[in-house]
Amino acid sequence: MTPLEAAPSPHGHERLRLPRWVRWWVYGGGSLCALSGAVWLLLHHFGQREGAFGLEPSPFEHPSLVAHGVCGLTLLWVLGLVWLPHVRRGWHRRRHRLFGGTMAALMLWLAASAAGLYYLGDETLRGWVSVGHWTLGLCAVAWLPLHIWHGRRVIRRAQAARDP
Repeated sequence: MTPLEAAPSPHGHERLRLPRWVRWWVYGGGSLCALSGAVWLLLHHFGQREGAFGLEPSPFEHPSLVAHGVCGLTLLWVLGLVWLPHVRRGWHRRRHRLFGGTMAALMLWLAASAAGLYYLGDETLRGWVSVGHWTLGLCAVAWLPLHIWHGRRVIRRAQAARDP
């Protein structure tokens, strides 16, 4: 059994909870990605200053965007890391599909829209994709704790049903 394979529980079913080191990648990478994205968003919309030729972006706007891109690529790797042992197995076992499916859809949209932001040439379309990217990025920040809470709640209920 590899370190990412779901270990069987004492009750005979496979667990979907990720190993601690993978959870740290999810929480740490997700937090850094959310923070760098929020910093960029604030600097982009509120960090402009008057320069010799009109409004100029903050000198920290570009570095925050680069940091956000690196964190996003890291999260894409983490998504690949958790896809089989957590996402796919949870889906096939019909475990809280609403919470998990929404989380997976958010991550896939963020990855696709990030590629669009990088490669789209049409500025109007790029503007719409940008708003969708940061709006759903903020939704993903709120949704991950709900996903975790609901998963742990399902586990607690199952344990309570087994151990009267």
